[in-house]
Amino acid sequence: MTDKQQVFSLLQSNRLREAKTLSSGFCARNPNDAEAWFLLAGVHAQMGELDDVIRCCQQVVVLEPMNVAAHYNLGVALQSCSRLDEATESYRQVLRIQPDNAPALANLGLALRGLGKREEAMKCCQQAARLQPDLAEVHNTIGLLFKDQGSIDDAAANFQRAVTLRPDYVEAYFNLGLCGQDRHDPAAAEACFRHVIQLRPGYAEVHGALGSLLASTGRLDDAVASFRRALELKPDSAEVHRALGAVLASQCKWDQAISHYRLAIKLKPDFAEAYINLGNALMDKDQGPKFGEEAAVCFRQALRFRPDDPEILLYLATALADMGCNQEAEASYRRVLELKPGHLTATAGVAMLLERRGEFDVAYALVAPMVDAGANDVQLLLSHADLLRHQDRREDAVAVLEQCLQQPMDNKRRVDVHFALGRLHDELRQYDRAFHHYQQANILDAKEFDVQKVVRQFDAFVAAFAPQRIGQRPRASNRSKLPVFIVGMPRSGTSLVEQILASHPLVHGAGELVDIHEIASQLPALLGTSNPYPQCLDDLTRRNIDPIARRHLDRLARFSRDAVRVTDKMPHNFMALGLIDLLFPGARVIHCVRDPIDTCLSIYFQRFNDFHGYARDLSSLGQYYRQYQRLMAHWKTVLRIPLMDVQYEELVENQEEVSRKLVEFCELEWDDRCLRFHESGRLVMTISYDQVRRPMYKKSVARWKNYERFLEPLVSALKD
Repeated sequence: MTDKQQVFSLLQSNRLREAKTLSSGFCARNPNDAEAWFLLAGVHAQMGELDDVIRCCQQVVVLEPMNVAAHYNLGVALQSCSRLDEATESYRQVLRIQPDNAPALANLGLALRGLGKREEAMKCCQQAARLQPDLAEVHNTIGLLFKDQGSIDDAAANFQRAVTLRPDYVEAYFNLGLCGQDRHDPAAAEACFRHVIQLRPGYAEVHGALGSLLASTGRLDDAVASFRRALELKPDSAEVHRALGAVLASQCKWDQAISHYRLAIKLKPDFAEAYINLGNALMDKDQGPKFGEEAAVCFRQALRFRPDDPEILLYLATALADMGCNQEAEASYRRVLELKPGHLTATAGVAMLLERRGEFDVAYALVAPMVDAGANDVQLLLSHADLLRHQDRREDAVAVLEQCLQQPMDNKRRVDVHFALGRLHDELRQYDRAFHHYQQANILDAKEFDVQKVVRQFDAFVAAFAPQRIGQRPRASNRSKLPVFIVGMPRSGTSLVEQILASHPLVHGAGELVDIHEIASQLPALLGTSNPYPQCLDDLTRRNIDPIARRHLDRLARFSRDAVRVTDKMPHNFMALGLIDLLFPGARVIHCVRDPIDTCLSIYFQRFNDFHGYARDLSSLGQYYRQYQRLMAHWKTVLRIPLMDVQYEELVENQEEVSRKLVEFCELEWDDRCLRFHESGRLVMTISYDQVRRPMYKKSVARWKNYERFLEPLVSALKD
């Protein structure tokens, strides 16, 4: 048996490595044997070693310039490596020798399509089809060319012809499925994709396409499964990571969605769509200022690849507005209006910023003509209604929003409209109607709430900071009085207290900082332990606690060079008071307290982010409030840092007396500007921004009595 015969025998037995060794040795001994090089090229082709196929075929055509098979196989290998210019030259060489070679014409057409030369590609393919009508590949390529032109019916006919000629033609079936999507025939598309999976289960692209199809028809769990299968087969597909992230985001699985968007960007750093998706997911997750900042970075990155894209500029403006960067937000909104004059959502954004600055008349003059002309953008109508409210035209505002509810809109906007109507009816003292809208808003925005999870979480805090343990833990060595923590349930007066203190020239109001939450969540990694917070506190030492505290104090100092106190009014820092006690022994804590029913009702009347899952249901609110009371009672028995309770009702009844006590508690000299807090001009980014720019008022005290007949679930839960 000759060496060549042995190579053939080894190939038939799938002993590829032995065939390669034998064939390579033969070529080395017989470098001018074209047949040997051609045989070695075939071995490399079976092993998927395309660069070696190209090298061997090039050797063959040097030795035998008229070898049609070598030129053809060289073209195929070059085409598979996306070296399309070189591939076309190889196919043209075949056609110089054999002008009627239909497969070469078909492949030349496919390569020319890849180079964007579609007219020439179509001529090649049509000539190939005339020469060899039963060549399935040429009908597939003609189908692709028709699809490029938007001629979906012609494309589908050619793909159907291809699979009729070759029933196992995976690529043609896949393309036929894509045509089904384009023709809005999901059943036909799905049938094709599933047939492809039967023919070739490891075809990653079809699993991705099926995932997109399933997502478009609302079968989200099935879509996720298809995308995950695609990623098992092809983990480096940026497009599939982005698509999977989009489905997970639609299921409000923000952390998973964000993770896949980040992977998509890592794999494809210029992926503008993934940056947009990531930015929006961070905004929708809505867990505080840090996420808004990162979202803005994402939108800026997207603008690098799609400059002056109005959609991205709009997203950026929204993120900046949420962060309180009003000037930058307005500039972005106005850039949208330069690019698309009269853009309704951008106009609404500018109006919202003007309203935030108190320029009500200017904002109204901007919005009203558009509404009068019939504009029905929901955000614009919400802005218009809010401005009518500032003109004491609440009945008109109600009419605008009631009409707005009749039009199609996404769930998020519908929730906003119901909350706005609730507020308007409340101010009109139409309490039944107000409660109806607040209830509808919360039903539409409902999130799962597990009170037992909260109980376990708070149990862990109590155990970690039990009296016998808290004294054993190391405390930071700093005695800085810079930090002042204003805590309590949301809507308990934290914004008002901060505004009073921030009116003092030596106090900077930093708003709601996420830093303490981040320190707690990062603590296990910082301490090098697998124990979660707060159990990881057992690994805390003076050596590692001091740098953690110092970093935060340095951050607070950067807010203002003149301030001797910096307030952090993140209400839910009440959960971390034990950690604050360890990190900042010189800090002050102001605990805001308000009538429990008023507090819970006020929460129910506002839209909160997903962190506040308890906020959408009166019974859940009562249960959560009881757990908050339990934890605060514990802190008062173990904390060593000074803590002052401020009763909201007492503050509004005796403004000066309580304000003086607040300033004294912070060890500052009294300043009369603290009584004129509403004149400070300070930007407030919480939902209380409107209240704190007005003088003290008492109408929110005992507000719950207006809604007493609806509150049995809340009252029962508070008593439980």
